[in-house]
Amino acid sequence: MLKASTQSSSLDRSPESEVIDRIQASLKLVAQSGNQVRVHEELLRVAGVRIDRAGLALLYKLGRHDDLPCRVTSLAGMLGVDTPTVTRKVQQLEREGYVVREPDPEDRRASLISLTESGQNALARVLSAHRERLARLFKDWDEADVQNFATLLERFAESLHTDTEDNYGD
Repeated sequence: MLKASTQSSSLDRSPESEVIDRIQASLKLVAQSGNQVRVHEELLRVAGVRIDRAGLALLYKLGRHDDLPCRVTSLAGMLGVDTPTVTRKVQQLEREGYVVREPDPEDRRASLISLTESGQNALARVLSAHRERLARLFKDWDEADVQNFATLLERFAESLHTDTEDNYGD
């Protein structure tokens, strides 16, 4: 029993473990930085858009859906929230002119949600502001380092996506 404990302790101090610890700490910092209210508010200010984070997430999901209308239930699944939450957010965004609801021709009880031109423009402005921020973060980096980072991040994102689908998907 003591031997296993000692082995576990020595494994925790391996170079691989230290690298994982560094990655974990960096990912935590990245997530915290990206979720800060003041960052979101500054991006919206630069973009000239007034929308809350949940509304922006919904616009983003619609925009990434190849401009095809989505049912509220599909949006709820993409956002990882319940259908009534999305329904309320869609109603708000519809009042603000960012989305439009139309009857689903396959099921008249359901609605299809799509971005309006105003919603597309708002999303494009926010994404542009975000790209400007990223460019600013990389301004002192060598081009080769930025390229390498992009390649490795894409690879990590794909591994993360695959793991999520394989182990946590529906």
